[in-house]
Amino acid sequence: MKISNLTTRLNIKAVGIVLVFMLFFSLYHQWTAYEEKLATYAHVMEEYTAYLARTLPIQFLSEAAEYQGNVEQSPEEQVLLLNSKLQPAMNTVFIPSLPVKFGIYSTRLQQIVAVGPKPDKALLAIDDSQKFGDMFHKDTATLGRQNDSVLWNGVEILYFVRPIQYRDEIIGYIFICNNVDKVKADMLGAYKKILLGGCVALVVVIMLFQEIFIRLKRELALFADAIVEGRGKDFQSDIAELNPLLQYISEQTDRMARLDRLNIIGEMAASIGHEVRNPLTTVRGFLQYIGNKPNFESYKSHFLLMIEELDRANAIISDFLSLAKNKAMNFKEGQLNTIIREVTPLLEADALRYNCQLELDLQDIPLLRLDENSLRQLILNIVRNGIEAMPQGGKLTISTSSFASTVLLTFRDEGGGIPAEVIDKLGTPFFTTKDNGVGLGLAVCYRIVERHNATMMIENMPEGGAKFTITFKR
Repeated sequence: MKISNLTTRLNIKAVGIVLVFMLFFSLYHQWTAYEEKLATYAHVMEEYTAYLARTLPIQFLSEAAEYQGNVEQSPEEQVLLLNSKLQPAMNTVFIPSLPVKFGIYSTRLQQIVAVGPKPDKALLAIDDSQKFGDMFHKDTATLGRQNDSVLWNGVEILYFVRPIQYRDEIIGYIFICNNVDKVKADMLGAYKKILLGGCVALVVVIMLFQEIFIRLKRELALFADAIVEGRGKDFQSDIAELNPLLQYISEQTDRMARLDRLNIIGEMAASIGHEVRNPLTTVRGFLQYIGNKPNFESYKSHFLLMIEELDRANAIISDFLSLAKNKAMNFKEGQLNTIIREVTPLLEADALRYNCQLELDLQDIPLLRLDENSLRQLILNIVRNGIEAMPQGGKLTISTSSFASTVLLTFRDEGGGIPAEVIDKLGTPFFTTKDNGVGLGLAVCYRIVERHNATMMIENMPEGGAKFTITFKR
């Protein structure tokens, strides 16, 4: 059966990946824990054999060794005699937290003569020393492992033996051993619990993940519908953490859509702009020629009006051609403040015509790679828009500043601001709110900004007026 649901496929992959990781990690963790536990047991057993050597009455072994030539009892009787002297002390020894057996082995009798923490007559009855293997044939304190050990009903044990010496002769051994199979079983039980707990946690996580994924998919679908309907900036997700990302996507989508529109218009401009301008230039020349003839002196005002309209059409075509993506630009290191100061006389002249004041606030900024001619056009367009937005007069401020790795160019006016339903449409070719506007000024500005790898943000100020901020990357 083909699995087509994306959520199901993701769940299956997530389960598989997490299960493999859990299995590997838990196996590795259990193995290292097992080795660490055995190392801990070995250290504890070494310490306890030293403790037993100090506290148990092992002098009875030395006495038995000293009088072994005079002993008339059977080996079984000698084992019982030694056990009666050693076992009471063995019964008082308690080793916490370790499931161990310990005892004393006599090399003369080749039998175990005492066992703790509980008496074990079965071990005392073993009279075949070969059943102990090489466990009691060590010259020094030794740690070892033994399979099928008779000391613990045929299971694998970890043991530590410490020789007991008397007159430079080993007369016995103190031993302590641990059931390795039980340690393995305990670790396996713990491993099963960890694995079961991990599986339960995984199921819970996947259920939460599926719920989050479904909510996320639903929110993204709603956001996509909002983008198509042109209200992406106003969209608010029920998942608050998602809103900054969606806002960024909306802004970038608008920017890409605007650039696409500019690219389409620019391609049209490049293909037809020159074809339209050439006939207009010819018509304008003939109008000037005819208008200067004495026979048409009475129509001179009409000829001048036609020439003005042709000049206006030619200016529109020039703006139209400015949208062309492949328009040549001359980028070089330049000072933005210098360009602003050079066009300031023109800006002040426009400001005086509308009873406005121009204010410059130019901070020290680094050099940028700029096309000076296009930036002059950008500044003129934005400033003229700002002045026209203040028909009753006001102040327009141009400021520059540097922040981190960016340079900011800001224009601020004191007009009535930009209507909310219009602000998102600014920069769209041929969109204008002016009675005699064409709608190419801001479109040209956006193209210039884009060619400089910069960004332009337009916003209304709380105290009134609008602010245009262009951010250049250094």
